[in-house]
Amino acid sequence: MRTLLAIVIIIFLSCTSNDAKKEINSQNLKKDSVIPPVKEVEPVKDSVITEVIANEPALNYIPFNADNYFNNVTSVLSGLKGQAHKFNYLFDSVAWSRHQFYVDSSWKKLEARRLKAMRNWAATEFSTPNTICKTVFYPFSGPDFLTATTFFPNADKYIMLGLEPVGKLPEFKKFKPGDHTVYSAHFKQSLGDIFVKSYFITRKMLQDFSSQKVNGLLPILTFFIRKTGHEISDIKYVYRYKQDSIVERPYDVKMPDIEDGGTKKPFGVRVDFVQDGKNKSVYYFKYDVSNKKFNDTCAFYNYINKSKNVVTYIKSASYLLHNNFMSNMRDLILNNSSYVIQDDTGIPYKFFTENNNWEMKLYGQYTKPVSDFTYLSMQKPLEEAYQKDSAKIGKLPFHLGYHWGSKKDVIIYASKKK
Repeated sequence: MRTLLAIVIIIFLSCTSNDAKKEINSQNLKKDSVIPPVKEVEPVKDSVITEVIANEPALNYIPFNADNYFNNVTSVLSGLKGQAHKFNYLFDSVAWSRHQFYVDSSWKKLEARRLKAMRNWAATEFSTPNTICKTVFYPFSGPDFLTATTFFPNADKYIMLGLEPVGKLPEFKKFKPGDHTVYSAHFKQSLGDIFVKSYFITRKMLQDFSSQKVNGLLPILTFFIRKTGHEISDIKYVYRYKQDSIVERPYDVKMPDIEDGGTKKPFGVRVDFVQDGKNKSVYYFKYDVSNKKFNDTCAFYNYINKSKNVVTYIKSASYLLHNNFMSNMRDLILNNSSYVIQDDTGIPYKFFTENNNWEMKLYGQYTKPVSDFTYLSMQKPLEEAYQKDSAKIGKLPFHLGYHWGSKKDVIIYASKKK
């Protein structure tokens, strides 16, 4: 009898601040006054993972219990005092009580300044894709689950993509005196750009998510899942297995590397969570989707190519899809998405209009790319569309993306014609 081992061919599709330095280096801070930790409940090890076929995701969720290791750790990161169960004692320390205050105050400002307006606006403007599409594809996302769930709260699956390492959650039981203050400071530093500007800066992420600091993208990703009102039920790592398949393994079960005798590093992660009693999943993959690595010879590409009825969302994507070396990803999105919702850094406007197979709707105010992209000029077809339909273009009650400073934001809403 063969062992039920999950071979999941998944592929949908990727400086410390002054304040943080002060917090880390301040001689006036008390050492972490933490009550000796109680024994942790380790995550349950799954002996098997259900084998699935083609592009059907494995939905073998464990029975949900809010008092589980993943939910408790991420409750601490999210400043959810009283919801971390066996880790609640951490909030009695200087480090985590200050962390809670920072998170709560920052989140209230974010809710008032941006999230409430986004949520209310999307409930009307994106009502159709929110009803029809149960999968959201968000390439070049980093850990920005926040924007995805705010715009598309009804999805069952979110597939996110970036170049940042997956990493792991903090292991509080291994922290030494002072480690709590340092970790919290680095964690808050990594949230700065998304709180203020609504996007993560790649070069900063590569620094902030190093193993010496926050250790990968996973802590921030799970922070957004918990802070937006969801509870985490399970986390699995995703590994590439040989050349044609992908394997999901429990968080604490490593993947042997046959070639070098060690263990493989995961290239993805799956976070299962519960929203209003309904099981949902977020996948994040660290993957280079330039043509050389992302084409019809790889399993990752072929899995995505089978996926249908998807809403693709693109924001602050460094104009990568304007380049020929990203044409495979660009074509795949156009072929397989029912809706594409993006700013001007996504797919060039001309690709939606050249074959007349998309209905287009524009919002906001179009302006030239920000100074970081001086080699780019304005898209003439998009500029003409804004001028032609100026009377019909709706205003945006919030600000997202690279133009957060000038408040000249763009949303391009493309619906594929039936």
